[in-house]
Amino acid sequence: MPPAGLTLSGEIHRRLSEADRALGFLCGQVASRPRVAALVGLACQREAVASCRLEGSPVTLRDLLWWDFDGARAEGLTCSRGDIRICANYAQTLREMPQHDGGDATPVLGKSLRQLHSQLFCGVRGRDERPGRFRQSEIWLGPRGSTPYTAHHVPPAPEHIPEHLARLLAFAVEDVALPQLARIALIAYQLETIHPFVDGSGRVTRLALLGLLREIHQEGVQLLCPSVLLATDLGRHFRRLQRVRREGDWESWVLHFGTLLRDSARAGSALLVEEAGVLDNHEKQILRQEPTVRDTAISLLRHLASHPIISVPQVAQVCGRSFANANLLVGRLEALGILTEITGRRRHRRYIYEPFVALLQAEQ
Repeated sequence: MPPAGLTLSGEIHRRLSEADRALGFLCGQVASRPRVAALVGLACQREAVASCRLEGSPVTLRDLLWWDFDGARAEGLTCSRGDIRICANYAQTLREMPQHDGGDATPVLGKSLRQLHSQLFCGVRGRDERPGRFRQSEIWLGPRGSTPYTAHHVPPAPEHIPEHLARLLAFAVEDVALPQLARIALIAYQLETIHPFVDGSGRVTRLALLGLLREIHQEGVQLLCPSVLLATDLGRHFRRLQRVRREGDWESWVLHFGTLLRDSARAGSALLVEEAGVLDNHEKQILRQEPTVRDTAISLLRHLASHPIISVPQVAQVCGRSFANANLLVGRLEALGILTEITGRRRHRRYIYEPFVALLQAEQ
């Protein structure tokens, strides 16, 4: 645990303030721009993919979108069914994360860690036989072939996990003179260090982090995708963790954490602008080149912004048109480069809003 009376420098306070403002601006866009709210589900899927890829999963955003549309019938996946189920569970858990009032960390920690782990591994065979249960064996973290003596980090023995988590929960609700984001930074460090589960501790920690942030900023935290930015320099993140463990450098960790949140929030806001630009350009393209079906096509385009994979029968349902007319509309959008067929079949085809998905996975 951090030392009592931990003080933070002016630089750290400024960084946390920048992060808080950036998060507030990002989350405020949900309330002020109705079309942004429709993008929350995609943001959850984007974060889920990035978080799972940090753990070595080869899952892609297209895999997850296809699975979300077709379930177990999805074809052409680049990863195992177990990997895609975990990723889909992560996205669903994040999307349905409850909101509590008062900024209380208690609902997110304690039993909720086990609940998050259970949700993450729900329906997954062979990866964790007892989801929701803290590990019962000692583990160590490091390169392949590491031993407890050569590993980068050896988490606490399993019999000490409940004790460490109880102390963490006490710290989380303790009345100390720390900014809320600094407290969350210290909680995130402790969760990564305790490593309470054999498999999934990193993903549970990131879900818990987003849950704690939701206690502060409420609506729109799901638009934040910290795993995307974390993946760009994971080595630096681990080095910061090690400096706390070896040197007690808590201040550098809080500064690093504040920078991660600030830059993630700013990147999220910038991505929303890019997404709006792509949609506006395609709406203008439809108005210029397909004026006879503009209203129906633009309605479909806005649906695709939150559900980028679609079939002709679903187009018919969304647009209230016959199958034949829906098929013609899909063909027109395909000719414009907006939709791309992804099955290679003549029947039961699936189409993806490729330019939009490419924008979302540009950093993955």
